[in-house]
Amino acid sequence: MVNICITGHISIDKITNQQNKELSIGGPPCYAGIASKNSKTNVSIYTKIGYDFPKKYTKWLKTNNLTTINNISKKNTTKFEIIESNNNKELKLINKCENIELSELDNNKYDGILISPIVNEISKSNNNIINNFEQKTMLDPQGYLRKFNSKGTCKLRNYNLNELPKTDIIKVSKEESKKITKIENFLESLKKISKHYSIVIGTNRNITTYLISKNKIYNIEYIKKRKLYDTIGLGDILDGIFFSNYLKGEEISWALSLGIACASSRNGTGIKKIEITSNYEEEAYKIYNNIKNIQ
Repeated sequence: MVNICITGHISIDKITNQQNKELSIGGPPCYAGIASKNSKTNVSIYTKIGYDFPKKYTKWLKTNNLTTINNISKKNTTKFEIIESNNNKELKLINKCENIELSELDNNKYDGILISPIVNEISKSNNNIINNFEQKTMLDPQGYLRKFNSKGTCKLRNYNLNELPKTDIIKVSKEESKKITKIENFLESLKKISKHYSIVIGTNRNITTYLISKNKIYNIEYIKKRKLYDTIGLGDILDGIFFSNYLKGEEISWALSLGIACASSRNGTGIKKIEITSNYEEEAYKIYNNIKNIQ
């Protein structure tokens, strides 16, 4: 069985949307972790949580066989307040836990490592370590690009592409690609990023996904008409499904189709959207059969 390590903060999210108000465990280790477990992989989480971390969430991690490593900090757990309405998401940082240092990670145990910070908790000082991992690596750079003002309000900031860690795979949103490359055109921005990464995945909400691999560019048009009231963690779910299936040897376009299908078929607020899995392979086949090689 494939062994994956996911690194980034677990968070406690106070979520408000048009349907619910709910407190939920969150962060890429949880969303991507459960998604990877559902793809029948072993998942370890390299994170930091405080002594304030609720016992019910510790039990939740154990119940879902998500193994945490080197996780306890004297600082309180990362917390967010998230308000989502009409395709607009407001992210407010309430507390940030201790930074994550990867020098203590025994990376030899894993077939792949997913680097997915949410609050600048994996600093540039770790880049050399990440760049020298021998395993397959994937980066979701959202946490590098986030900037928080004195009130905790989040905005994306410009970030030098050369200062991101160099992994085998990177997944970016349209907004993130602009901040990294200063290029407005989404596809042209992804082309620039592909000069630094072997595999590039670019997502634009539920409309268009691009895949660049081995000097080929693929376009996936997949519009999900169902209204989503809670999009929190959907990108992490895509990461987990795609990366785990890719590591298992699935063809890259099929692995991505599975990731898109799973992420776009989720219902529920917070972590509930991934706790109950439905069969999404039929949707994945529709996506896969609609992939176009455009260059």
